Amino acid sequence: MHHKFIFTKNVKKFASAAENINHKLIGMERMALVAGEPGLGKSETAQWYHAKNNAVYIRVMGLMTAPWLFRTIVKELGQEPEWRTEHVVNQLKKILSVRPRTLILDEVDRLPKEVLEGLRDLHDIVHCPMIFIGEETAPEKFSRYPRLLDRFVEIVRFERLDQEDVKHIATEFSEVKFEPDAIERIAAESEGKFRRILTMIHKAERVAKVNQVKSIGAKEIRW
Repeated sequence: MHHKFIFTKNVKKFASAAENINHKLIGMERMALVAGEPGLGKSETAQWYHAKNNAVYIRVMGLMTAPWLFRTIVKELGQEPEWRTEHVVNQLKKILSVRPRTLILDEVDRLPKEVLEGLRDLHDIVHCPMIFIGEETAPEKFSRYPRLLDRFVEIVRFERLDQEDVKHIATEFSEVKFEPDAIERIAAESEGKFRRILTMIHKAERVAKVNQVKSIGAKEIRW
């Protein structure tokens, strides 16, 4: 099995939104919201973008407060955070004003309103691009905070993967050919979930290699 990053339609939408907010003029809103069900590859896509574009990736923890979050961001930016809250906030503003970086916040649904408002304030002051990643209901949740919702110039919804995506993943990942009926079966039984698709392709490829076959049809697939 080849190990590489796969550009599904969801990934392309994410990359386009990130590109857009990074090229907005200073003073304009530069925030994006990415939403979708679990298992569609949101976090994997965010980590890929983070690695390729020198972005800052933060996975939000349960009960995370604003000081905790801001200190975590400062550490990711390579500096030792100040202890007092007002000092760490000023430290973060200074760092991002001198060298703007895209901030990616994963599982942002966990953050309370006051922390979200603090991030909005940070965005408005330093104008750094921000990408919020949340569950499929995130756009509806943020509709309760109109001042924050207005900052999102891009709202990307990750969709379940279709047969075209599955075929692309199988072609790029696997050393064994998957016949059209196998692709159809994987797309249906995985329910379009990225992680399930990878697991199914890996298992099917392993069985094919044990049986020394070069292609797999739906009948040969064993989970």
